Amino acid sequence: PPIPTPPSPMTSVALLPRGGGAEASLISPSSRIISHRLSTLIRTPSFLPLSYQDECRNFMKVLLSRQGGLFVCGTNAFNPLCANYTGDTLEMVGETVSGMARCPYDPKHANVALFAEGNLFTATVTDFLAIDAVIYRSLGDSPALRTVKHDSKWFREPYFVSSVEWGPHIYFFFREMAVEFNYLEKVQVSRVARVCKADLGGSQRVLEKQWTSFLKARLNCSVPGDSHFYFNLLHSTSPVIKMHGRDIILGVFSTPANSIPGSAVCAFDMEQLAGVFDGRFKEQKSPESIWTPVPDELIPKPRPGGCAIQGSRFNSSNGFPDEMLNFVKTHPLMDEAVPSLGQSPWIVRTMVRYQLNKMVMDTEAGPYRNRTVLFLGSSRGTILKFLIVPNWDNTVSGSNVFLEELEGFNPDKCGEDTPQARHLLSLTLDRVSHSLLLAFPSCVVTVPVARCQLYSRCMKNCIASRDPYCGWTRGSTCSFLRPGTRLPFEQDVEHGNVSHLGDCDGLLQESFIDEPDGLVSVNLLVVSAVSAFATGAVLSGLAVCWIMSHRHRQRTRGAGANNRSRKGDKEQNMLGQGRSGSVMSVTRTSGSERTRSHSQADNPFVTPNGWPKGEIDPGLPTPEQTPLQQKRPPPSMRLPDGDWDQSQTFLTSVGMTTLRNSAGEYNYPATPQDSPDRRRVVSAPSNQMDFGDPPRWTHEGLNYNSNNGAPYHSQRPGLIRANHHGLADFNHLMGKSVGEHTPSGQ
Repeated sequence: PPIPTPPSPMTSVALLPRGGGAEASLISPSSRIISHRLSTLIRTPSFLPLSYQDECRNFMKVLLSRQGGLFVCGTNAFNPLCANYTGDTLEMVGETVSGMARCPYDPKHANVALFAEGNLFTATVTDFLAIDAVIYRSLGDSPALRTVKHDSKWFREPYFVSSVEWGPHIYFFFREMAVEFNYLEKVQVSRVARVCKADLGGSQRVLEKQWTSFLKARLNCSVPGDSHFYFNLLHSTSPVIKMHGRDIILGVFSTPANSIPGSAVCAFDMEQLAGVFDGRFKEQKSPESIWTPVPDELIPKPRPGGCAIQGSRFNSSNGFPDEMLNFVKTHPLMDEAVPSLGQSPWIVRTMVRYQLNKMVMDTEAGPYRNRTVLFLGSSRGTILKFLIVPNWDNTVSGSNVFLEELEGFNPDKCGEDTPQARHLLSLTLDRVSHSLLLAFPSCVVTVPVARCQLYSRCMKNCIASRDPYCGWTRGSTCSFLRPGTRLPFEQDVEHGNVSHLGDCDGLLQESFIDEPDGLVSVNLLVVSAVSAFATGAVLSGLAVCWIMSHRHRQRTRGAGANNRSRKGDKEQNMLGQGRSGSVMSVTRTSGSERTRSHSQADNPFVTPNGWPKGEIDPGLPTPEQTPLQQKRPPPSMRLPDGDWDQSQTFLTSVGMTTLRNSAGEYNYPATPQDSPDRRRVVSAPSNQMDFGDPPRWTHEGLNYNSNNGAPYHSQRPGLIRANHHGLADFNHLMGKSVGEHTPSGQ
């Protein structure tokens, strides 16, 4: 894949896999492209599983400028190798060397490398499973050194991002699982570690052939408040740049995947960063305890983690005392975190669908080369362009100006437009051609650093853009201003003041990123929305009115028909049903269900007795509405208390024998009811009930003056099927007392 950092003699170098080998394309300032195969065809090892077949190629992971040539390392099908090449023809010079601890085995593993004072400093993994992480020095006059192996206090699943040389140290920026937050399970944090370039390792007893100056600290990129909001994942850093007399370094951070999506850019002063390594150390006294600062009186002398100075008491790290070396081995973590400049991020982007992961800076932008422009690459292949206006002491961010968003992905060159194809691998600035080089998995795209032609017809838009690359020239156009230009121009990068300029009539400014459907006027959108709302309200009102009126007509028509039918049924029931002259009448259900016709059973609007449900007079009494009253006998037939209770028990037992039929439904017992007006008491039958013949009562079967009352047992196994009235007279039960009435009407 393409390499982020080009060598100094050239504009950029891109390494793309071709079949089993790798091809390097050198893009020179004169736009010449020189391609050369860096290695021969590599055969896929037979011991690897099929899932690794596509990765069994020579992926270039290290590309550095060295003595006028190139130093290149590749994965070489999980057998890393390194070699030197000439800078002009890309011919290999000398023999290959092992890439172990200089290049990872797997192309997915991260690594960083740089040359300093003739030595190669690398940070990578040394095994196929990426268990042993290492910072390694080799290929120089100094002895080879590495970090302590398999010690979580030194490294715990690191992901190396970048490395820089500053002063007597080499600084490595990475992210890893925090050991000090073990009570929070796995928490990723961003770190910076450093080693001395002149480190020679420890004694033969402690830290032999290992770093004696390795220390690390946390990078604090957070939004201040009662509870800081941290951007813990470091993705990219800038080189050490000088701004207003300060050496600073910028980093792109983001939140974890299980947090609120967001990205931020934080700046760190190298002086403050180095001062953190002179502070207190952090330790864990036992595996179950939390990490606490080490008291100053417990820190040995000379101070652990320092560089050996020629002419001092210890002019070599080999002579450090064992106490100091043991302390460095067990206390590599600093207590304080490196603060960001301004105590807050310079740029913050939250609640967006992309993640910022690449960055490049132009510290010599504009015609006077006195402006700083920051380009941020996103996970969807776009570039965000910012004008950096640092405010060192202000705790509130926002002094940096967002200029525009550039589309970097080109489907015509890169093929299908998918999230995988849009993954940005590298972002590089070509100062000669004033363009950006974007490396994607299948292509390399060139994007200009400015698009001044967007404001070519409007002076107000050109000045208001505050783009240091653009200015309004005498030709009444917005032109790109090259560094050192002598043409008269007008621009206002500091404030973008256009109050003295008129509006640009008849012009529609293009969007930062062209939308496929074009732009729509705001007035048109407002009118369309209001019209749609009014039309919908009118149609909804008309529909509601029609539905309500239709229901009212149906309800009125149905009520009239029900009233007429109910009136006719009431007259028929009162005049034409049953026999007259009965003193007492009862309603009796049969022991078996009357067979209903198929049409009646399937009609949901007809009750089991054939009456329409909607035509039953609600004024008629029903079994549920008419309570059962205890009937007292005439005075001449009054029973003693014991005899009456026995008779009541007898009546109850008679009814219980026929309470439930074979179909599982409950039938109600006969309830004698005398009528003082010799009128028939009519009860509307309920659903699932049938009418049966009255039971056969005799004077011998029910004797009020005896204690041997017993029910009459029918000679048939079931009750005789009732007539359609279901009413019976009981004149023969009362005898001569039928015509007698009590004063109370009983």
